[in-house]
Amino acid sequence: MPRLAIGMVVYDRRYEMPGTITDFDGPMVCLIRPTGLEWRTHCATVRPATDYERRQLQAIARLHTQRQRGTAPA
Repeated sequence: MPRLAIGMVVYDRRYEMPGTITDFDGPMVCLIRPTGLEWRTHCATVRPATDYERRQLQAIARLHTQRQRGTAPA
């Protein structure tokens, strides 16, 4: 398994969603999504994100940006 690193996009099997690693706290990994949702999970529950999951996170970021500007439907 590749080494986990800050800035890496991973998939959290416990919460069933991808996120970006922001920090480590012992065996815990701190994650964030483009919407600002932050959570902590055990490092054993994450794995590197697939290409599909990375694209999914990028799409969420684009949609969130559009909604913040008021240019996307709710």
